[in-house]
Amino acid sequence: MEIPRTEAEELRRYCINASPLLWGVVEGKNKKKRLEKIKELSFLQRYSKGSNPTYSQINQELLVELGINGILSDIVIPKVRSRIKVNVLSYFRRCWEQGKTPDIKYLKEQKIYKPPRGIYVWGEDDPEEPAHIFLQINSQKDFVERWTVFAGLWFEKIEPLIETENKK
Repeated sequence: MEIPRTEAEELRRYCINASPLLWGVVEGKNKKKRLEKIKELSFLQRYSKGSNPTYSQINQELLVELGINGILSDIVIPKVRSRIKVNVLSYFRRCWEQGKTPDIKYLKEQKIYKPPRGIYVWGEDDPEEPAHIFLQINSQKDFVERWTVFAGLWFEKIEPLIETENKK
């Protein structure tokens, strides 16, 4: 994917400052599990089992190994597409463009969110639930609070880049 230099720099800064790592597109409840998933994709092989790099080190290594273009085309875009169906992404886009959030019932019907069981600590999203990539959900009160920073990046920056690439 070809990204204009100014956009690439902006996306690189968003990537460096992303919380959680890579905006939560990589499954895993913790850094160790997320690093394992990235290694399964054949990246960051220099880290041995049991190594404990910081998120900052992981980001830096990914940027050196892949660059922002590679991070998007080899990790972020495929992970989003594998975890969230095209029709759901289209619905999310329509909601985004209308300035509303999807209803919690829709997320449950699409099987991209299920409320936690047992004791829930407010503010701790389950990274295994794909809905959390795009949405902040108040699981205690069972409603969608707002869009994540990544949602804005996806709809305003990344999707247009994908569309431009597809036209070539």
